[in-house]
Amino acid sequence: MNGIIVATSCGIRDEDFCQEFYKIVSKDELANKKILYITTAVDGEDPNDDRSWMDHEFATMLELGFSQENIAEYKIGDAINVLDFDIIYMMGGNSFYLMDMIRKYHFDEEIRKFLAAGKIYIGSSAGSQVLGTSVKVSADENRIGMTDFTALGLIDGLIIPHANRKEEFIREWREKTDETIIELFDGGGIIYK
Repeated sequence: MNGIIVATSCGIRDEDFCQEFYKIVSKDELANKKILYITTAVDGEDPNDDRSWMDHEFATMLELGFSQENIAEYKIGDAINVLDFDIIYMMGGNSFYLMDMIRKYHFDEEIRKFLAAGKIYIGSSAGSQVLGTSVKVSADENRIGMTDFTALGLIDGLIIPHANRKEEFIREWREKTDETIIELFDGGGIIYK
C-alpha cells in the first residue's frame, strides 16, 4: 500500500488530530483536492433513523478545508474512475450493508487500486470498520443476514468506531477474541502510512 489511510470514528474533528492530518495534506492543498464522497453505508440504515449526524459530519469536512465544489457524492455500483479523485471519503452507516456492497461490486479492487496510486482514503465509522479484518464487531443491525464477516484486511485488527460510547461492548469483545481490537474515539482517529 503506497497510499494513506485515515481511520476515524466520525470524521476529523479533534484539533490535535486535525494537525496530524495537515502534516499529510495542508489545509490550503485540501481546497484543491477532488473528493469522492461515498455515502453508500447510510442506505443500509433504517430510513426512519435520525440522520442529522450526516449534515454535521459534512460541515466538519468543509471546516477541515474540503471545498464543496470539489466533493462528488457517490454510491457504490455506479460507474466511476476512482483515480480521477485525490481522496476517498467513505461515510458511516451500516457496516454490514457497506461490506456487502463493496463485495457485490468488487469495490475492494477499486480501493486497493486507489491506495496503490498513493492516494488518501478517509474512513468514518463504517467506512473505517470495513478496513479491518472483520465487521463482526459491528454494533449495527445485520439487516442483510450477513454470515461471512470478512472485511478488507487493509488494517490488521477489528476496528470499533465510537469506542468512547461502547465500553461494555468492547469489554465483551475482548473476552470473546484474541484478535487485536482497534478503538476509534469520536473526533480523532489513526493515520496509517
